[in-house]
Amino acid sequence: MMKHVYVKYGFKMMFLWVLITLIGSVYAQKKEDSLFKSGDKIAFIGNSITHNGDFHHYILLYYATRFPDKKVTFYNLGIKGDNANSFLRRMDADIVPHKADWSIVMAGMNDVNRGLYAPEKQNEPDIQQRKERALKDFESYYDSFLTRLKRTKTNIILQKPSIYDQTGDLTAVNLLGVNDALERCGKIVDKLAKKHQVMVIDYWTIMHEVNTKLQQTDVKSTIIGQDRVHPGPPGHFVMAYTFLKAMDVPNNVSSLTIDKGSITDVKYGAVSNLNMQEDELTFDYLEERLPFPVSPEAESAFALVPFVDNFNTQLLQVKGLDEGVYALTIDDILISNFTQEELAKGINLAERKNTPQYQQALKVFKEAVAYRNVQRQLREIKFVEFSYLPKELWDGDLEPIKTFISEYLSFLQVSKDARYETFHSIFEAYLKNKPQQMDLEKQANTLPEAIYQLNQPQSHRFRLAKADLDMPDRSEAPFGVNLAGAEFAHQKTPGVYNRDYTYPTVAELDYFKSKGLTLFRLPFLWERIQHELDGPLDEAEVGRMMAFIDAARERNLWVILDMHNYGRRFVNGTREIIGSSNLPIKHFEDVWGILAEQFRTKENIWAYGLMNEPHGMLDSVPWFNIAQQAIFKIREMDTNTPIMVGGDSWSSTHRWQQASGNLKDLIDPSANLIFEGHLYFDKDASGTYKGTYDEEGTTPETGIVRARPFVEWLKENNLKGFVGEYGVPDDDPRWLVTLDNLLNYLKDNGVNGTYWAAGPWWNTYKLAIEPRDGIDRPQLKVLSKYLKVNEK
Repeated sequence: MMKHVYVKYGFKMMFLWVLITLIGSVYAQKKEDSLFKSGDKIAFIGNSITHNGDFHHYILLYYATRFPDKKVTFYNLGIKGDNANSFLRRMDADIVPHKADWSIVMAGMNDVNRGLYAPEKQNEPDIQQRKERALKDFESYYDSFLTRLKRTKTNIILQKPSIYDQTGDLTAVNLLGVNDALERCGKIVDKLAKKHQVMVIDYWTIMHEVNTKLQQTDVKSTIIGQDRVHPGPPGHFVMAYTFLKAMDVPNNVSSLTIDKGSITDVKYGAVSNLNMQEDELTFDYLEERLPFPVSPEAESAFALVPFVDNFNTQLLQVKGLDEGVYALTIDDILISNFTQEELAKGINLAERKNTPQYQQALKVFKEAVAYRNVQRQLREIKFVEFSYLPKELWDGDLEPIKTFISEYLSFLQVSKDARYETFHSIFEAYLKNKPQQMDLEKQANTLPEAIYQLNQPQSHRFRLAKADLDMPDRSEAPFGVNLAGAEFAHQKTPGVYNRDYTYPTVAELDYFKSKGLTLFRLPFLWERIQHELDGPLDEAEVGRMMAFIDAARERNLWVILDMHNYGRRFVNGTREIIGSSNLPIKHFEDVWGILAEQFRTKENIWAYGLMNEPHGMLDSVPWFNIAQQAIFKIREMDTNTPIMVGGDSWSSTHRWQQASGNLKDLIDPSANLIFEGHLYFDKDASGTYKGTYDEEGTTPETGIVRARPFVEWLKENNLKGFVGEYGVPDDDPRWLVTLDNLLNYLKDNGVNGTYWAAGPWWNTYKLAIEPRDGIDRPQLKVLSKYLKVNEK
């Protein structure tokens, strides 16, 4: 019985503690035990919340990264809309055949019959009796199901239902009383667990507590979806945390302490080749486990439950170092700089997403997501069969199923049943997916193998050495790249981080630095950094921007802050031009004044980029006036950082003298302006590259021709210039010749620039130089020839 297994597991934990105490002098420690054993098959049985698969996907991911030597297989046996009675109905066809070693069951959300709690039903005379009847049926059917399930000799774990959000200000009609009924379901689960001597996981209590705390500050917040029923990714993560907490699983990924060049403690790993010389420490470290790779959409759950402290500690502690700042590299990748105080206290490497260990965990995560998605597709097929087809057609031949569906839909249509469109859509998707079932089942069998190939431990070379803290000389005028992402989905303001937009990663900084590119233009949106005109900066967005700048500083890399708004921003849902009655210049001054005050101490800011590609500005309020006011405001806060002024008319270098020639008269009290032009090589210079090289009329000299008006203007007026965007497709080598000629011309004339573009979300964008499958893009070969205007 589960109760006995849990006691045995606790005994093993104590035995291991004693054993570790006895062998403390050995620097390779035995792993803690896990509840699920190698070869175990674990089935999650439930309704739509199980069908979704997220919470048990996170549990699988924990086991795959924490116990790489114990291969376990997780099965999704959820069916949306199911209740305890439905479990009985599909038991022999769907549950028993898997022969699971562990059956983890959740019911209740549909058993309470939520429709009974609709506001319009509350005055019906027998409503209370019907609600009570639903709960009695739940207990009876669940008891019968568990009795039958026990006969299969599977270990059973019961899960109390997740919550129904009846307290949040959400879009769905509030069925008041459902969550109270679910609490009573939880008590019934306790009763049945005692009867059947099985363990219980209590999701309801922790989710209720977390959600209540959230809504104390914002009644619109929820860990459940807007439908009040289905948890969002953070809610699923809280469920996974609760499950792991109840299982009393190990908290440490690994732990290593080094004091004055000697190992004093190591857990879940082995150290070799340790060497300490003056200000440098090196060693090889084979850890037995991987850090847990959280999905971006669930990351906010870290603020709700102490997952990192409880389950994701990868401790590196180095004592006895001389005072100073030390650079930690793993496999020659800079992880971060740390003071000797931070290292003596200990750092949690699991929170550093740029470590090779975390990157390996992300590969495991990718396969686990694929496995979850394949199982979801299979459950969609089973959902239709178990919910709408007669038993004799379950998993039957397709032709009889098609005949049944056709006749059923015809009946609904003839009888003018309002459900016709809904069922037509359901069956249409089913008939599309059903022929893929065998292939999906094959994938479901092979993906776990892939997970347990990717999660195997690897040795890594660690190095701690005094950090080089000096920024390069500005006079070198480096070339670089735009790292896009924070400005994506400009129509969604402020948007949702990691869904609508993202920020570049530390791994990208490391990659492009390894190619010699040391200047990064960071596009961002005004509306995201400052939600309300004249309001404060958004703390979360500032934090993301600051983290990127700080990561660049640790690597001695330069950053341009580029407000990517085209001379506009959304005000009350309407995109307004700066200088209009709804968006006076004073608001633009305000945001740049606050930004300058926020970032003025960051010594690796190459420049404040006032505005990306202003165009179509008002005749009454020209771009010159707007830029001048912003310059004066910035200089009230920061007299040192250069200010980069983009040209009017999309910052065109070719049209610069006509559209932006008057910018030479701008006044900077610090005399530290840089003028920014953009150019592309297609026919309309838009950078969309709709045609081929020949169709666009491009020649090897196109870039030089288009850059020359800007460069000559700079020389004539003794001004500093910069080309913030240029880029070419990857589909014809002739584009690379044109790019090469442009960069050679710019370098010869003392103008640096940043290529458009890189960034984590470009996928197959033909201008992007983000590596694909670890392979450099062809444009990079040209860019690598032009790293600095003034090489030293």
